[in-house]
Amino acid sequence: MRTALRTALALVALVGTTTASVATATAAGAATAAASPTSSSCVATKTVPSVFGGWKVKLVNSADRGASAKLLDARGRVVSVVDQSRPLDSANGLRITGVLSAKPVFGQRSEGGPTPWKSTAFPLLSADCTQSGRLVRTLRLDSRTVAQIFKVSAGHYQARVYQGGLLVRFVDAHGRAGVALFGSRTLVLNPDGTTVTWTGAKTAAAPRLGRYKLANGAVVKLVKRSGVYGAQLTTGHGTFPVTYAKGRPSVQQDDVTLVVLGADGTLSGYVYGRPLRAPLYLGA
Repeated sequence: MRTALRTALALVALVGTTTASVATATAAGAATAAASPTSSSCVATKTVPSVFGGWKVKLVNSADRGASAKLLDARGRVVSVVDQSRPLDSANGLRITGVLSAKPVFGQRSEGGPTPWKSTAFPLLSADCTQSGRLVRTLRLDSRTVAQIFKVSAGHYQARVYQGGLLVRFVDAHGRAGVALFGSRTLVLNPDGTTVTWTGAKTAAAPRLGRYKLANGAVVKLVKRSGVYGAQLTTGHGTFPVTYAKGRPSVQQDDVTLVVLGADGTLSGYVYGRPLRAPLYLGA
């Protein structure tokens, strides 16, 4: 196994005209494959009866979006939704307490005034999908987007990404890198708390399977097994094992090359010291 070859200082937050976000990135050797949290999607759901007879409420707890609840009528049609953008719907008797907390609680009632709320706990997420730790810094990625970086312990960092004040992604880096893809941006969080972020340089969703070339000539092979996309990176230092993006994106990196695979098959590449360029399809 190759040891880490260098620590690079990347100035790669590029949005519209170039804006800068300084990110110190430690890149692991080619025999070390970095992956996303062990939970496949960081989403937990359950359905509970509504206080309105014959209706139901679908509860969703998501690391990327926080808690949400959908009130469904007897035909399954959505009557109302409460989430981080609107945690209280007084008219329909719905509310969420601690919408972005580790233990959100859903409340419902059929009448207003002094009528007590009936409380139901949301399903819990696993530890690697739950924000914890101490806030150590905040990165401004563009005019609407910030990333809060939390230190959980040595070799374990987490990040929450907000756009327009709303949570849009969660990243866990515990002994290996974690990654978020949102819009045109890619954010890689290393287990030492360093980050690399860039915009563009990625394929459209569900691209063709086969080989892709990065800006430095490194090759990524995109595969699919049982409906799940996988990627295998080959650089001058060797070939990574295939990593799969089941629900969460994965990342592989050597000293100068990063390639990120989204659950939808999106490939995003970054090479230190090279212009940003989307992976180029070479063929099967």
